[in-house]
Amino acid sequence: MQGEYRDATHKILLLGGFRIQNEITGQLRLTGKRGPAIIAYLSMCPGMSATREKLADLLWRDSNSDQSRNNLRQTLSVMRQDLSRAGCNLVNFGRESIQLDASAILVDVLEFEAGLAARSAQELDGALANYAGPFLDGLYLGGSGFDDWAASERDRLLNRALDSFERLARLLDDEAGLALADRLLTMDPIREASYRLKIELLVAKGQRDKALRTYETCRSVLKREIGVDVSPETRDLWQSLQAASEQGAAAQPSNAASAGSRSARPSISVAGFVNFTGERGDEFFARGLVQDITTALSTVADYVVVAKPFRADGTDASDETSAPARGRARYMLSGSIQRSGDWLRVNAQLADVIDGHNVWAQKFDGSSENALEFQDRISRAVVLAVTLELQLTNWKVRDRSPPGAPEVRRLVNEALMKYFEMTRDSLLSGIELAEKALSLSPDNARAKRTLSILISVAVAFGALPPGERLDYALALAQEAVRAVPDDEIARCILSFALESCGRIEEAIVECQHAIGVNPSYPTSHGDMSMLLALRGQVNEALREANEAIRLGTHDVIDFWRHHGLAMALFAGGDDRRALEVARRVVRAKPGFVRGALYWAAAAAATGNTDEASRAIHHCLSQLPNLNLGNVSPGFVPRYVKEHHQAKFLDMLSRAGLPSA
Repeated sequence: MQGEYRDATHKILLLGGFRIQNEITGQLRLTGKRGPAIIAYLSMCPGMSATREKLADLLWRDSNSDQSRNNLRQTLSVMRQDLSRAGCNLVNFGRESIQLDASAILVDVLEFEAGLAARSAQELDGALANYAGPFLDGLYLGGSGFDDWAASERDRLLNRALDSFERLARLLDDEAGLALADRLLTMDPIREASYRLKIELLVAKGQRDKALRTYETCRSVLKREIGVDVSPETRDLWQSLQAASEQGAAAQPSNAASAGSRSARPSISVAGFVNFTGERGDEFFARGLVQDITTALSTVADYVVVAKPFRADGTDASDETSAPARGRARYMLSGSIQRSGDWLRVNAQLADVIDGHNVWAQKFDGSSENALEFQDRISRAVVLAVTLELQLTNWKVRDRSPPGAPEVRRLVNEALMKYFEMTRDSLLSGIELAEKALSLSPDNARAKRTLSILISVAVAFGALPPGERLDYALALAQEAVRAVPDDEIARCILSFALESCGRIEEAIVECQHAIGVNPSYPTSHGDMSMLLALRGQVNEALREANEAIRLGTHDVIDFWRHHGLAMALFAGGDDRRALEVARRVVRAKPGFVRGALYWAAAAAATGNTDEASRAIHHCLSQLPNLNLGNVSPGFVPRYVKEHHQAKFLDMLSRAGLPSA
């Protein structure tokens, strides 16, 4: 047993109190306080070694040299006996110096400090897990140089922990970051930087009122506990909050203007990004970022961008712009810049100035050494996120699924943009992005539902064959719904997966649930129209299709809602109108082969033989292996009623679709 113990690794724990843990036999106990003090001091020394003279002076500085050396010999003798009884050869007792066996021990402080260089939230969180409390908490010798050394190290390590917890809070999502900010205030209730952190995180969540109250709490605590007012840095932060609140209030138009703005293309005002770093170079970074975002947003045809004006020299010219011009935007995009060493953090948020609520907020981290690359990445990510969030806002959808960590959120957003492109290549690229997001966060419901819909739609576009991949898409959607049962997006995705697997009745139940959660969500009505058309309930399908088109306006997936209308018209025998709608679908999305198949069937049903042949040729140019044997069921869900299914296949045959 002693041999096992001797070879085992020992861990010296100095944070939260002194302990020596052995991985096999547990805690090793030393007699008295000076033995632990020597082990602790040696653990922190270069080479884990110190001379006997240094140790004697450290522990008994008020005694003469002979007395202190004698005291040291006695203490080391007791320590040697303790270690011998435990069968532990942890310390080398030399004539001139005492040294720990570095190959046999781990020290929590060293692991803690080494891990603080981590850049990812997961690695930094792992390093901070070592901080179990104050350095050598409770180990006090009384009147020795050791106590002064320990107090200095205690303060140094506490400050490193506080700074690192603050950095971690900025790497996490807002809720987790706020929890860490509160923990920081518990560790040190008068640390102003922790109050500023909490204020900034609350602003990022759009909770300006709470942020202002936190400032007042900070001011009150500092005045009560140490009799001082807040620092200029904290006061500047408060003034920027006040200015932003006044800007938001001034930007609200009249009720008449508000009503008009809802029906027009949504407009976005790109406000300045507040520079909290105090460095002039970062001010130019902030201005460049605003201009990049404005330029990128201006390329999105769905929005009108009201830019923040700058003079020719790059300085802010907002004061030269009239209030009506600045206030006509429906949405306001703003943010802030923060710095920690070479690392920059950009907080961005999008607010609805009419309704007064925060639509979206996100943080971005990057190195100031690659400022232009970081700037480009932020502008792309902001446009991506704003486009998606405004799409949901226009649909009157509030995403109930947690977004996850920033990197997961970015990957999911990029995957969704690939989804909305809806080409075979973009869908396959989106699948890769969603799979990466899911590998980073296997329980993330957004990643699961995004990967599910990408797979299902990739099958619908012919980018993937049906079969096991559809089973996987169905399983992912089911898990997403179990995670957030009232997520109408996940319900619709589950409904589509069920439809793709031919389980029409179950798909209808999921669509009904989605409509019950949010009657204004156009996708749920569009999906319901296709399901009811497959079931043969033509009038109900037409009603749902028209409701989906009314709610959805002209967005990127409007063609899919019209496809549902074409299916219902074809099932109801209105072949001429079905043909008109199917033509519109194919013009909007030529790569949507499902739509092209209904174009071919409707053309054949109306006697437009040449057009039907062109439609089939269009389908086969994209999917050469398509034939009557695999088209439905398989590529297209089959009608529930046999006469509807027979008509569909018969018209495709007349159009020239090859037999199996």
